[in-house]
Amino acid sequence: MEACYPPQYQAVFPRIPSNPTLEIIDIQKVADLAHEAGARLVVDNVFASPILQKPLDLGADVVCYSATKHIDGQGRTLGGIILSSAAIIVDELGPFLRHTGPSLSPFNAWLLLKSLETLELRVNAMCDRADHLAAAMSQAGIDCLHPSLPGFKQADLAQRQMKRGGTVVTFTLPGGAQQAFRFLNALSIIDISNNLAIAAALPPIPGPRPIRRWMNRPGWKWGSPRA
Repeated sequence: MEACYPPQYQAVFPRIPSNPTLEIIDIQKVADLAHEAGARLVVDNVFASPILQKPLDLGADVVCYSATKHIDGQGRTLGGIILSSAAIIVDELGPFLRHTGPSLSPFNAWLLLKSLETLELRVNAMCDRADHLAAAMSQAGIDCLHPSLPGFKQADLAQRQMKRGGTVVTFTLPGGAQQAFRFLNALSIIDISNNLAIAAALPPIPGPRPIRRWMNRPGWKWGSPRA
């Protein structure tokens, strides 16, 4: 890992846990290595949410979120959040925002603020279901990844660094892409989407993304030609 941070690097930017393999990086160790190299550690904490993992307490310099995910949690708005020290926010991020103008509308900002009131309840409820689903799949012999599983290769690190295993379960079907398409086409209640961590259960699939203009064509199914 030390070889990955030559002196010219200014920042290290991991997503922890990763998407979609849920790999976990030791934040405190990576923060120490980054700081030794003169770099900052910027953590994308969207898969863990601020309820399950607190990178700033573990040495990260900046934490970012897609607020569209857990924080909104209901598919109503787009947004992003950056957390850092007062010095970085005021002296570095502040001038950038002032000169370039990115900002949420007041209504979208209000939606996100209201969503924070139920964030802990929603995240814990999603974790309960993810734990149950991961355990059931594992017992059924399905190749499944979730930090709550005893066989997860980084279970010890997950227990030290996160409060719970998270709201996302990753699994692989033995029949490959065609079986995955059949599985998606057989769903009748769960909708197909590439979002995550909202009130509805969603099954995004790596690789092909759901494109609505194709999905809305009569008779179109996953695995169908797009021409």
